[in-house]
Amino acid sequence: MDAHAKRPPGDTFVTAFKAPLYVAWEITQRCNARCVHCYSSSSPDAPTATDLTTQEALGLIDELADAGVLVLAFSGGEPMLRRDWPVLVDRAVRRGLSVNVGTNGSTITRQTAHLLKDLGVKSVTVSIDSHRAAEHDDFRQLDGLFDKATRAIRMLSDVGVRVVVGYTPTRRNQQDGRAIIELAIRLGAEAVNLSEYVPAGRGATDLALEPEALRGLLEQWIAWRDELQDTITLIWHDCRVGMLVPESERRDYVGCGAGRLLARILPDGTFTPCVFLPTAIGKYPESSFSEIWRGAGLLTKFRERWAITGNCGECEHLHKCGGCRAVAYAYSGGDPMAGDPHCWIEPHDPVRLADLAAGEDLPV
Repeated sequence: MDAHAKRPPGDTFVTAFKAPLYVAWEITQRCNARCVHCYSSSSPDAPTATDLTTQEALGLIDELADAGVLVLAFSGGEPMLRRDWPVLVDRAVRRGLSVNVGTNGSTITRQTAHLLKDLGVKSVTVSIDSHRAAEHDDFRQLDGLFDKATRAIRMLSDVGVRVVVGYTPTRRNQQDGRAIIELAIRLGAEAVNLSEYVPAGRGATDLALEPEALRGLLEQWIAWRDELQDTITLIWHDCRVGMLVPESERRDYVGCGAGRLLARILPDGTFTPCVFLPTAIGKYPESSFSEIWRGAGLLTKFRERWAITGNCGECEHLHKCGGCRAVAYAYSGGDPMAGDPHCWIEPHDPVRLADLAAGEDLPV
């Protein structure tokens, strides 16, 4: 079949967005933890010599705002280990961006909680891997982090900052979802976000859920959302959820958002199509943000989806879902246009490369 024939007639989506709605920016790869499922190369001794300077970072924030980006999420590493983080957050808020800060909770004190409130951040996401302290700390390879994370959630909530608890289910902690929700409620969080585990960075493939297990967990999450809607907000990040939600909601889903709705920035200004996909599409300030977003050939393929192969390429839901391009990359040896092995609709069984996602040396 002619690949170009896969394009739906009159598809104008590729020109609908002049900028991503959401940009995740790893402003540093320094981190006091060494999470076993970390998608970046974060560590306590991560180099910082090539990180964007404060002035370069401020210029990039202006470009993002001018382009029409709506949400800017500062992450890392541990973002508040970068000394100028308040300056960057302040500029982003003043430029009208909706700002989220992602943290493991260790850097949150009463002072920083009040500062985040005063700066006007929209929300702070605190990661919780288990309601069991020992399991959470083992995931993060940092003793005492569970206590710091839960204390951070309370402090942020107490000063009026919207807190989102971030939960990534793996084979080790997939049974902990309900208990994490209940913990989040007790701590005063306003939402819990379920994010699909994608093998990337340090995250190995053997942590990933099997497709049917992932489907069951997502169906359960949707049911809990309806059950607890008056108590806490449950949200998710998974490109296939549009296949599971009620028919009335499906029109709001566009599937994989890489290169369509979102992008990632690394500390040195390198852009990639999403948080979990290491393929570089350009670098700031060598190129402007608009040049990168509009000119990267890979993004055109993501937006049109006609070049996607494997189970996704032949699936009737190609233009509604598209499969996770980062999952495809992780299992195929680096092909972001390959099939999606986490899909439960059209099964795909790739040859798993032994050490593909076990280290921190994936090409960027």
